[in-house]
This record gives sequence, structure tokens and C-alpha cells, in this order.
Amino acid sequence: MEITKRKIDLTCPVCQAKSTIEIPEKIFAQKQFGSIKIQVPPGAVCPDHQFIVFLDTKGLVRGYEKIDILMGAPTEKGEREKIFKGKLNLNQLINIFGLYGVFSLVHSKFFGYHAYIIRENISEEFKNQINNFLNRITQNQYNTAKNIEFIAETDYNQITLKNTNALLIDAHNNIMQTPWEEKLSFEELLVKKALEIFNPEEQIVLIQQDINNFLKEVNYTVKILEDVKEIYDTDLIDSMQHDLKISKIGKTRLNLIRNFIMRNISEDLGNKIQNKVQEFLSSL
Repeated sequence: MEITKRKIDLTCPVCQAKSTIEIPEKIFAQKQFGSIKIQVPPGAVCPDHQFIVFLDTKGLVRGYEKIDILMGAPTEKGEREKIFKGKLNLNQLINIFGLYGVFSLVHSKFFGYHAYIIRENISEEFKNQINNFLNRITQNQYNTAKNIEFIAETDYNQITLKNTNALLIDAHNNIMQTPWEEKLSFEELLVKKALEIFNPEEQIVLIQQDINNFLKEVNYTVKILEDVKEIYDTDLIDSMQHDLKISKIGKTRLNLIRNFIMRNISEDLGNKIQNKVQEFLSSL
């Protein structure tokens, strides 16, 4: 049965080149998976740039996000099959799922979301390799990483997820449907720094170090929140910078810490962090 596709006009956010891509119509008929993100590789719209396009369920473009890291993907079928053999590493994972796909998988593992991947012909050994690799780099004391589940079904109307508040990756079409709206700046930084190192094991060590640094900030924040009724975000940032000897912590980083606490530790603790501006506006 031929798959009905919808044409989507895109503009590269870097060089403004324009082109049209086709997306399976069933993507838009299935609304339960949340916002739709498409990973556009170099060559799809323009020769040199890769980016993410955000679509609503009507197929309207709602925005773009640039990806500054360049990674070459295997073009020959035999070359792609080689990456299923041997020990999995970061570069191989990117070649399979793309950069934004890896950002999303790391985010889902670390923050405790369920994740599903639509992809056929993957062995049980390779499924285990993917889960073990991501578990290794995101391990922490606050959550037990959820195993990524694989789905062979390509008919979106036939897909039934055990948990709909989940990441869904269509590895055939570079399409991701996510339960979160925030940008994955933290995960992009982790991967970008790791890719500056050639050795795969050293890449893992560097990612683990950055994860541990983030968890130290989480630990500190939890201790502060346990001892207060509430605290303004600006005061919390000042305390963190002083006590942890960090030159600068932005509100984006604090929001990420807050989200992690609310998903994995306690919503009540996370809600103790207040914003002065929002508090003022709500009082008007």
C-alpha cells in the first residue's frame, strides 16, 4: 500500500535556501505523541546545513533550530550495516539516529522519559547495545533508566504506546515527536564537547563528567530547597554561584535543574523555586 505524503516547504535557517520535503500523512493524523520535530540533514534543503523544523499537527512550520555540529553519515547500505557490529560508540549512534536524535535519546534517558524507536531489522544484541551505552553515560542516583523500546510498525494509526508521555523517533524519516518543548541545549553541549575528542572511551568519560557536574548542582539545590518554604530563582542562583564557585549560572540552567528535580525527586521541592517577575504579574 502506497504511503500518502504531505509536501512541506522549508527554508534553511542558516542560508535561507528553500526546498520541499515530503512527510507521511499519518504523522499528522496521530496527535497523541505531542509536538513534531523533523531532523533535516545536509543535502535535504541545502548542501551544507542541518537543522530541526518544528511542525504543528496541521503541518504548519512553527519554527527552526540550527544544529552547529557537523557529522558525516554513511551513504552506502553496506557502510551503514557495519555500524551494527562491534562495540557501539557515540559517533556510530549519531550516524544511525542523527545529532538531534541522539540529543533526544540522551534527554529521555537522563530525565526519565519513556522512549520508542520505529526501526526494522535491529537485532536484540544491538538494542541492548543502544540501551547499555545510553544508560552508562546518563546513570545517576535519582532514577533507573527506562529501556528504549523498538517498534517495527510503520502505520502510525496502528501504534499503541504503553506510555504516551514519551519520546517517539521514526528512524526511517528522521521524525521525532517529543513530550517536552524546551530546547536541548544541555545535551547538545555534552555531545559537542565529546566530539572534539577522537577516542570513544574518552568521549564517554567527558560526558559522564559533565553529567556529574550537573548532578552536583542538583544535589546542592535539593539541600537548599529542603530547608526553605520558598526561594526566588535569583537568590538561588546567587547562592549556587557563591557556594559552588561557579562563575555564572543562567536561568536556563536553573530551569533545567528544576525540571530534573520535579521529574525525578519531588514536584513539591521544584515548586519552591519562585520567579519574582511572574509573582509580580500574577498579583496585578
